[in-house]
Amino acid sequence: MVPKMFSRRLLVNQKNVSYKYVLKNIEQLDKVKDLTLIKGYHQIFEFEENYGLHPDGFDDSESGWPEALRPICAEMWRRVDAPESNIGIENIYYINKWFRQLAVESRRCVNCL
Repeated sequence: MVPKMFSRRLLVNQKNVSYKYVLKNIEQLDKVKDLTLIKGYHQIFEFEENYGLHPDGFDDSESGWPEALRPICAEMWRRVDAPESNIGIENIYYINKWFRQLAVESRRCVNCL
């Protein structure tokens, strides 16, 4: 059995594994599997400094997208348009955990009225 402290540390270290893998392979994103790319792309939006990023217009200089992350979004859009890809338009628009929490709280409030 794995001690609790070790398993928590392992979870923390594994939290952004897809994102790190995608960054490591940013020069050859076409070789990254669809599911890994989706997970890595979605993890971008979980970082506090990236709140408010939107995939539409990501390549605009005023979009707020860090230059280093733009190729990831470009690859996601390329795959959405590629017929052989399993990435659909629903994978491009990601709702981060804070927005999901706000949505849940809003539904609770509406149900209380």
